Amino acid sequence: MKTKNHFISFVVISLITFVATFLAITPAQAQFRIGSDGLKFDTTDNKQPVQASFIVMVKKSKKETELNIGRSNISTIPSYEIGWNVISSPNYGLYAGSGVGDFFNINEWKSTQFTVNLFQASAANHSRTLGISAGLGIRANNYRFASNQSIERTTGIVMPYEIGRSEKGRLPKKSKFNVASVHIPVEVFFGNPHKFAFSMGGYVDMVMNSHTKIKYHGGHKDKVHNFPTNFIQAGAVARLTFHHFSVYAAYQPTSIFKTTRGAELQQWTIGLAR
Repeated sequence: MKTKNHFISFVVISLITFVATFLAITPAQAQFRIGSDGLKFDTTDNKQPVQASFIVMVKKSKKETELNIGRSNISTIPSYEIGWNVISSPNYGLYAGSGVGDFFNINEWKSTQFTVNLFQASAANHSRTLGISAGLGIRANNYRFASNQSIERTTGIVMPYEIGRSEKGRLPKKSKFNVASVHIPVEVFFGNPHKFAFSMGGYVDMVMNSHTKIKYHGGHKDKVHNFPTNFIQAGAVARLTFHHFSVYAAYQPTSIFKTTRGAELQQWTIGLAR
C-alpha cells in the first residue's frame, strides 16, 4: 500500500512538473516535436531543446523493474536501420502456363530496407541483463529490378512488362518497387545493450503505400501507386548489439503480394543499425 501511494505521488508530481514546464514556454518560444531521444520542446530563445523523459521504478519483493519510454540505455530497438533485401524461394504458380516466367528479379545490393524508429519503450531487471524492448516507426522496403522491367496491375493481378521509351523518347535508367509501412518491433534481450546483448523477437509492418518508380535518362520519372500488397507483413528478427550499434537478420514469411494477386515472395534482410 505504501509503495502504491509513493507511485501515485510520483505520477502526480511528474504531471505537475510537466504542465508547469509546458506553461512556462509559450507557443512563440517553443515547438513540440518527437525526436530520436524521446519527446522534446525546441525553444527559439536559446536554441536548446527541453527534453521530457519518463522513468518509472516499480518495486516488488525488494526487486526493481525499470521502465523507460523514449530513447534509453536499455533498449535494443535502434533509432535507424539500413538493410539489404533478398527474395526467398519465390513461387510463380499463379502464372503457370502464361509464359511470364520468374519476373521479380532484383539487384540485392541496391534493394534496401530503411527504418526510422520514432518511439521506443523498454523494461529490464535491476541489473539490466534481461528485458524487453518495443518501438514504433516507419519503414521503406525498396526492390531494385535487375533489368529494364517493371510491374503493373492487369485485371487486378501483378504482371511484368518491359519498359519502353518515355513520352519524350528517353530510355529507362532504373526501375524499382517500393513498399512503405508503419513498423512495430518487439524484442526480448539478454545482456546489457549499453555493452553487449543478444536479442530476438518479431515485428509487424502495416503497409501504407506501395508504388513503382521508373527513372529515365534526362531526369524524367514515372510512378504508379497502390499495388495489391498484404496490409500486414510480419517477420522474425535476431540482433547482436554492442554499445547500441547492432547487426541484425530478419526473415519475413508473409508474402509481399496478396494471394492470387501476385507472386508469393518472402524475404531475408541483413543489415546494420544504430
